[in-house]
Amino acid sequence: MNMKKSGQSSLRDVGVPKRNAQQGTRAGNGGLRKWAIMPLVAAGLLLGTGAIATPAFAAQALSAGTDQDQSEALSHLNGVRAKAGLQPLQLSGVISKAASLHAAYYNANHGKKTEGAHNETKGMPGYTGATVTDRLKAAGWTFGSKGYSTGEVMHYKQASSKDAIDGWLDTAYHRKIILSPKYREVGFGLADGTAVADFAGFSEPGPIQGGISVYPYDGMTNVGVGFYGLESPNPLSQFNVDHSGYIISATTERDMVWHEAQIADESGAAVPYYEELYGGDTLFLYPKQILKGNHTYKISLSYQMKGTSGKLQKTWSFTTGKGHQLVSVQSRYSELVLNEGGELPIEAEGMYDDGVTEPLQTGVGYASSEPKGLAVSPGGMLKGVKPGDYTVTMTSGSVQNRIKVKVLPKLKLKEYPGTNPAAITDIAGHAGRSAIEWALRSGVMTASDRNQFRPDAAVTEAEFWTALLRMYRVDDEAYAPAKKTHWADGAYKAAADRNIPLAGIANKTARDRAITRQKAAEIIAAADGVNYPESQAVWYVLALDYVKGVTERSLEGFKGSEELTRGEAAELLQYLRPKLKELRGRPAAVTPSTALPPLPKREVYRKPDRLEDYMFVADFRADRTLALDGKFAGHAGETLKIMVQTGGERPQQIEDLHVTLDKDGVFHLAGAGPYNEDALNLYLVTPEAYYWIDVAAGSLNVSQYK
Repeated sequence: MNMKKSGQSSLRDVGVPKRNAQQGTRAGNGGLRKWAIMPLVAAGLLLGTGAIATPAFAAQALSAGTDQDQSEALSHLNGVRAKAGLQPLQLSGVISKAASLHAAYYNANHGKKTEGAHNETKGMPGYTGATVTDRLKAAGWTFGSKGYSTGEVMHYKQASSKDAIDGWLDTAYHRKIILSPKYREVGFGLADGTAVADFAGFSEPGPIQGGISVYPYDGMTNVGVGFYGLESPNPLSQFNVDHSGYIISATTERDMVWHEAQIADESGAAVPYYEELYGGDTLFLYPKQILKGNHTYKISLSYQMKGTSGKLQKTWSFTTGKGHQLVSVQSRYSELVLNEGGELPIEAEGMYDDGVTEPLQTGVGYASSEPKGLAVSPGGMLKGVKPGDYTVTMTSGSVQNRIKVKVLPKLKLKEYPGTNPAAITDIAGHAGRSAIEWALRSGVMTASDRNQFRPDAAVTEAEFWTALLRMYRVDDEAYAPAKKTHWADGAYKAAADRNIPLAGIANKTARDRAITRQKAAEIIAAADGVNYPESQAVWYVLALDYVKGVTERSLEGFKGSEELTRGEAAELLQYLRPKLKELRGRPAAVTPSTALPPLPKREVYRKPDRLEDYMFVADFRADRTLALDGKFAGHAGETLKIMVQTGGERPQQIEDLHVTLDKDGVFHLAGAGPYNEDALNLYLVTPEAYYWIDVAAGSLNVSQYK
């Protein structure tokens, strides 16, 4: 098993089709995902079922005289390719020269202002060509009349090119290049730990044994158990996770137009996964959790290739090596708060020797320090029997840990009378009218004075906290002292008992000051049993969909520094009520940021006022039609393709749209569709990259790539 977590790789893969008599145009499909540049993949992949033709540049391949590092790397790579059903590669001296010179260039110029790992800048020390193709030609490589494909992968801090190959195989996009059927030749370069492999071949791929190549290959043993995102670009960014089980891939001779896959463990249980159909012909499966060590997994893939009518089946299995080892067991939250009579699960997590933290569903024992005051089930469900402070011991094998638990007294409740919204004179036509009417009818908020709600006035800390209590029918007056000095004394006593972060607890003048949206997020997070300050509280409430932003669903779009108005408070509380089931209290210690749930996908609420360069806007309207806008000044006057795919974890191609950019590089597509899907993935295809955006039905999304 390889669990190395250092030495990221980078890659570039370019395809050029056969040149015709009229022009020598370049074409190639690429990928720029939402967060990072994807590798470019060859254009015009065609089925190759006949004998492998000898390239015009085959004479350049060397049969002897190569150094030991290159020979060992070639032997290792061809051994893997053979087991994966792929043709062997020939080692080329001129390609190795180009790779070696680029490794030296990278080492000499890394950290300086350059154009990226795979590009060289003219005038910099060691410059031999801007692109991999330029560098191959400069080294003496030539191509024939059938067009060509070139590719490059890089890896850093490597002892040998053979070790680099193992690292590339452990990734997604690098693996696709080194196990591509379209290449015929390879060259390796290694300079002070920087490993470069350059590839060359026809634009049309060679045949694959059985029509499909898989990795890990059938019967492979000692397979790794995880992938930790150490690839540039990181394929896990699209799923918003930082690790997965070992990547499983399948490449077909033609593009897949349909597929269904299943991963099963030794017991036959299904293993959940994310998936990505990349470049049309390669399917990547990313198991959602690290795989078990010394365990056999079976993959079943049904698929159909472009231009064929029948469905095909591929079934294979592999066995993992030693798995990661548990070094610690813990609760996701180190301190838990629940109400008397309430229940709360302990979310057990295991920390492993590869740095991964994952949920532990089984194999954990629990013991309460005072079972009569705090009961805990074998599955880790807590029940608050009596108010007090307790500890729970968690045990898994020889690993043990303790967590603090506070049980708070039951809240005192009462019903609040509502207000007839018809009597309020200043909410007609207001954007938040519906929520304001709800708040009034339910008794959550009251009129300000003289039958006015004052929806655009700032809400004070006392008003917001009291409204939150009353939304849950908490009798704030029951907590008030005999002699009140402020109308909200009872509400603040309840807040102090539950460690809610209100400035007015210590400073009464702060009770009547306006609060920011961020402070409202801190209060809500505290009421949900966590102690997150400032922007972390905003992250938390956005991640759990307790709140929405102002311009978009993101930290920036939440506008935390802005004051919250009374109308916005009504909207926020109405949105929160069905999601936050009860009010608890805030732990004494700050909750670790590592326990923050992942942020949801960004959702934009309104279109930008103006289009910036490299901006892609998708509006998937309520009637299921799709409106697209964008600006890509570098492609002014061109007609580009937009691939429309289903959204979610198993995307399928729906159709291709085409847009023509004006003289400024702007395009508008008013009404494609309608589409029945709940979400769509959209890829704007340019010669250098794919620009990707996803959008849910009834929503808007905007991405700008810089």
